[in-house]
Amino acid sequence: MKWRVFWLMVFGWALFLAGLPPAPASAGEAEKKADAPAETKAAPEKPAAAEEPAGLVGTVIAVVPASRTLVVDVPLGKEVLRVGAEVTDKTKLTAAGKAVSLDRLKPGDRVRIEFRRVATGDEAISVEVLRSAKS
Repeated sequence: MKWRVFWLMVFGWALFLAGLPPAPASAGEAEKKADAPAETKAAPEKPAAAEEPAGLVGTVIAVVPASRTLVVDVPLGKEVLRVGAEVTDKTKLTAAGKAVSLDRLKPGDRVRIEFRRVATGDEAISVEVLRSAKS
C-alpha cells in the first residue's frame, strides 16, 4: 500500500511539473527574456464591410434607375451568381472606353462589374459594357 501511494505521488508531481514552463538555465537568461520586446500578433482580418473589390463578367438582368441598382447574372460553372449592386456617384460606368450613364445599360448587355461588399450590401466600383444587347 505504501508503494502505491509513493508512485501516485511521484506520478502526480511529474504531471504537475510537466505543466509548468521550463525554468531558465541561468538568471541572466531570464533577464534577457524580460528585456526582449514581446512578439507582435498578426493583424486581424479586415471586417466584411471592407472587403477587397471583386470583378466578374456577366449579363445585365435588370437596371433600376430609381434605386440606382444594377442586377447582373454571373455564370459559375453550372451555377449562376446573381449580383445586385448599388451604383453610386463614384461608380465608373464605361462603354467602348467612354463614360456612360446608368440609363445606357440595358438587360442583356454583357458587362464586367467590379464591386465591393459594404455594410448596406454590394456597391459597384466600375461597370464596363463589353457587348451591348441586340435590339
